[in-house]
Amino acid sequence: MNPATRRRAAGVYRPPVNGCATRRPEADAVAQLCRTANTLRAHLERTVLREADMTWTTYDVLMLVCARRVVKPRDIAVEVGIARATLTNALGLLSDRDLVRREQHEHDLRRVVVRPTQAGLALAGMLRRQVDARQADLFAAPGMPPEDDFAQALKVLADRSHRTDGTAGEEGIR
Repeated sequence: MNPATRRRAAGVYRPPVNGCATRRPEADAVAQLCRTANTLRAHLERTVLREADMTWTTYDVLMLVCARRVVKPRDIAVEVGIARATLTNALGLLSDRDLVRREQHEHDLRRVVVRPTQAGLALAGMLRRQVDARQADLFAAPGMPPEDDFAQALKVLADRSHRTDGTAGEEGIR
């Protein structure tokens, strides 16, 4: 890049000398929840899923397919909250490892369904136990609410947000 087209900095930041420390802004609850979820997700990927060569997305897709036994790709993308292209990649990885199978729908040959294999069911069960054990360790720390109460509160929040954005009816938050 030549010097004529390079952007110039507007100025140099110089922190105040002997000034009082700036107060850290308080995080709003949703922002803190998102940061915490991302941190926990990354932690579980490093401590549990890496050994199985899985990402959180492939784990989430595998768990959903194993729970439902037969599921349409469109439903997986909606439930997991990922784009179809991301789902295609995840299903490709899981299929290559013989953890899921894509098959034609029995009544509509234009459609595809996804089923778990025995290897997929076994891996999902093992990973679920490991993830549950790690979550139990994290929730066992002093000052933490019971895991079931916390999970129920998050589910209620998710249900309320779905109701208010028009995806599950028009009832509001009470």
